Amino acid sequence: MSNELKRAFDALSDDAGRGRLETAATVRRRSDRRRAGTAVAGTLAVAVVVAGVVAGSRLLLAGPSGPAPQPAPADSGSTTVVPAPSVAGVTTPPVTTPPVTNAPAGPAVAIPAAIPASAFLQPTDTPGRIKEAPRRLGPGAQPLPDFCADSYDQRAKIGIRATQVLYFTAADSAPGSTPKAGVYEEILVFRGSVAEVFMRSLRDSVRGCPVAGPARNYLRDSLGLGDESVLIERTAPATGDDGEPAADGSLHHLYWAVIRVGDSVAFVSNTGWESISADRADTEHLAARAAARLAAWRG
Repeated sequence: MSNELKRAFDALSDDAGRGRLETAATVRRRSDRRRAGTAVAGTLAVAVVVAGVVAGSRLLLAGPSGPAPQPAPADSGSTTVVPAPSVAGVTTPPVTTPPVTNAPAGPAVAIPAAIPASAFLQPTDTPGRIKEAPRRLGPGAQPLPDFCADSYDQRAKIGIRATQVLYFTAADSAPGSTPKAGVYEEILVFRGSVAEVFMRSLRDSVRGCPVAGPARNYLRDSLGLGDESVLIERTAPATGDDGEPAADGSLHHLYWAVIRVGDSVAFVSNTGWESISADRADTEHLAARAAARLAAWRG
């Protein structure tokens, strides 16, 4: 053994001799503490591994995550209506608007069974002296005037009609004098609103027939009577009582005054008398009285 090794061994022996050796119990306690620490460390390591496995399995089961929700935009003052989510299995019936129906029309005006005498012109309505009592005529005895064969009378829509004739003389004439005029009045009651159609068709017929042989037809102004009215004039070369043309070339005049009140029409014809022309002022007077009587009955 070399001197250096010997000196080192001697030094170690001296340290061992000076040191205090631990008892067996102390050595066992230290050994137990070391084993317990090792066990705790192992347990913690296992727990960390298990937690990692669980977290990983959850990520795999959840699948890929969707995009992060966008932040709500700032309020710009407008309102957006968001539709309500649909519910599976529930069908919302379409909203329907009930059809709009017009209010039922009022009851139609009944067609009268007869036309009373009071609806016609009376003796006191004439601008002169009555020649004889008014008289009813049979159907078709005095047809409505013809205007170039244009049909305007709406006869298929007439509910009832009647005609009366009266004659009057001048106010200052002596008894037994020749009549100044024969006045025919026809009252027609139409169904529905056909009376208006009648008036319109009559005007159109007169306008469409300004000349009828030697006669001339004129649609004059409204008389301002009833719901509507019209005055029609016809002129033709005057003749004498013998039928020969007047030597002076004068004209013969006759007039028709037509007044509508509701569904009814009074058609007043002033024909004059034979070769004597009808007077327009007399016709307008008779028209005003006829309108008043028709309105009193059907107005």
